[in-house]
Amino acid sequence: MKTLLSTLVLLVTISVFSQQENKGLTILVNQLGFKPNSEKRAFISDSEERNFKIINNSNQEIVFKGEISSPKYWEPSGTNVGIADFSSIQKPGKYSIVVGNSSKTITIDNSVYEALGTKSLEAFYLARASEPVLEKYAGIYARPLGHPDNIVFIHASAATDKRPEGTTIFSPRGWYDAGDYNKYIVNSGITVHTLLQLYELFPEYCKTLKLKIPENSNQVPDLLDETLVNLRWMLTMQDPNDGGVYHKLTSKYFCGMVMPEDDKLERFVVMKSTAATLDFAAVMAKANRIFFKMDPNFANSCLVASKNAWNWAQKNPNVLYVQPKDISTGEYGDNKIEDEKYWAAIELYLSTKNADYLNDLPTNLKITTPTWSQVESLGAFSLIASTDKVPDSKIKDKIELVKQNLLKTADQLCQANQVSPFRISMNSFSWGSNSDLANQSLLLLHAYKISGDKKYLKTAEDCLHYILGSNPLNMCFVTSFGENSPKHIHDRRSSADKIETPIPGLLVGGPTTAARSDCGESNYKSNFPALSYLDMECSYSTNEIAINWNAPLAFLVNAINTINQ
Repeated sequence: MKTLLSTLVLLVTISVFSQQENKGLTILVNQLGFKPNSEKRAFISDSEERNFKIINNSNQEIVFKGEISSPKYWEPSGTNVGIADFSSIQKPGKYSIVVGNSSKTITIDNSVYEALGTKSLEAFYLARASEPVLEKYAGIYARPLGHPDNIVFIHASAATDKRPEGTTIFSPRGWYDAGDYNKYIVNSGITVHTLLQLYELFPEYCKTLKLKIPENSNQVPDLLDETLVNLRWMLTMQDPNDGGVYHKLTSKYFCGMVMPEDDKLERFVVMKSTAATLDFAAVMAKANRIFFKMDPNFANSCLVASKNAWNWAQKNPNVLYVQPKDISTGEYGDNKIEDEKYWAAIELYLSTKNADYLNDLPTNLKITTPTWSQVESLGAFSLIASTDKVPDSKIKDKIELVKQNLLKTADQLCQANQVSPFRISMNSFSWGSNSDLANQSLLLLHAYKISGDKKYLKTAEDCLHYILGSNPLNMCFVTSFGENSPKHIHDRRSSADKIETPIPGLLVGGPTTAARSDCGESNYKSNFPALSYLDMECSYSTNEIAINWNAPLAFLVNAINTINQ
């Protein structure tokens, strides 16, 4: 912790969280507020009260009275939850919801998510490697250049005749992956795709999106400028001699909780893997299409790199990443490569119109919530965004099947939402549970884009409401937003910068029982999965941040901002 005061505040916070379990009326609501035309609910936990009222704060008039729905037990949190629905209120303003002797302030306004939309993207600027983060754009979070990555060693696992062990390469730029300072191709794959997909689905909105980054005065949309930072790093991770892509750039072990400029550990590129190479191929093929009109030379270099990576993967179809004994940083190991192959094949087809890439694509492509290790849905998203650009009628028929499969999966999420007392589509809490919910929203928003059916949009918005406070922890899981947000995240920059508030706009992983030994089992005061969360720096299992978690948050928030304008 940064100071003794922080520690004392933290202990009080933990005590409040532990006492909240099953004890007393709590009003749980999105702490940022609601769009005027959105559905609006507060969740009332463990209360015998059956009525609520909404008061207009400007004149103290009661503008709505309603009944709280019969409480339902939610097994993941062990709480009984009723719903206070006030969706009929659409006039912008500040209101209070009153239940018994308890109340909470509610904002209704079309701009409630605007700051979150930009901050969730500007967080990527604050994660840049190999350049200073400037006060003009970062304010108090400015810092000197860290990790120039101009001398990166070839690890023994990555050595070839032309690049033997101990030789060096130049691999600057990119984003720090999470709470550490390493850079991983597999995790960069889904992250960059998600941001490029946001642009592909909502180009006009993204062209007007202004971010506090050094490139914001050029002719390239700011969102794309930010993705270029990581794309250019990714290109340095390809071996030009054979097309294979290194799995990660890393120190041999995690550095201490220091600022980037103070981490002096040697850095290495570690073995090539099929998963990393196919993820790279997919992202570069997509980048080719996005940047073709803006920068044809860069776009063409991306397509050449993509094809070379694909060819390497064809010759090396099952090179699984195995962590070398002298490396102990993030693994991102993946034992199933078919989904990466499908994704890369789809992106290359869309960029080349060569149907041979789709020869092995199954007729009935499986659609699941995307994660870094489960990426076939990313290819499906790209197909959906590019249907009108596909010349082959047989391929269009395949796309229609993909759309139907996506809608079936989205329907399952909507059904789960309807039976959940907290109106969310998730009922399990794996590592990064908040990102699972955010990625479910991506699938739902694509279903809405296909069908125009607002049930998908509403279910996606419910995902956001949960993340921003409508959850049993009464927590807005995004740093520096809402009245109760994470203060002690597992992030080396926020730990070492001597600033009390963490870097803003970061989504923490959220509740899970996956690794409660990180802070010691006894510190986790609840065994309920949805309550198994600690706002402690040591809690890398629940309170770390990551680029692949912030990307779907940014997608969700900005998509809702443009859809509900």
